[in-house]
Amino acid sequence: MKEDGIGDLYTAYNELKEKLEKEGLFDVQYKKKIPFMPKTIGVLTSKTGSVIRDIINVSTRRNPNVYIRLLPVPVQGEGAGEKIADAIKLMNEKDLADVIIIARGRRFFRRPMAI
Repeated sequence: MKEDGIGDLYTAYNELKEKLEKEGLFDVQYKKKIPFMPKTIGVLTSKTGSVIRDIINVSTRRNPNVYIRLLPVPVQGEGAGEKIADAIKLMNEKDLADVIIIARGRRFFRRPMAI
């Protein structure tokens, strides 16, 4: 049985947010303005995911001159967090993008049709 109400995931999210706020990681001094029309968008996502096609479609439709730089990383599972953090660090150190999108797609399962 689970307690009715907010839920474990939401509670864990709020606890993490509170911890990071106490560390000062949401302070205004750390915020950077997002460019209105970035020239280069860095995308960190799975190399086999379909979400990259959606990002390319929407980004190039809204800004035909944008360059999209994909850096494949695992976005779930063991060690994904560290690999994502390393990829962000690399993108920032080498100044590879104006903005970075970290994306994980969803799988949609269809129910079998009743005959």
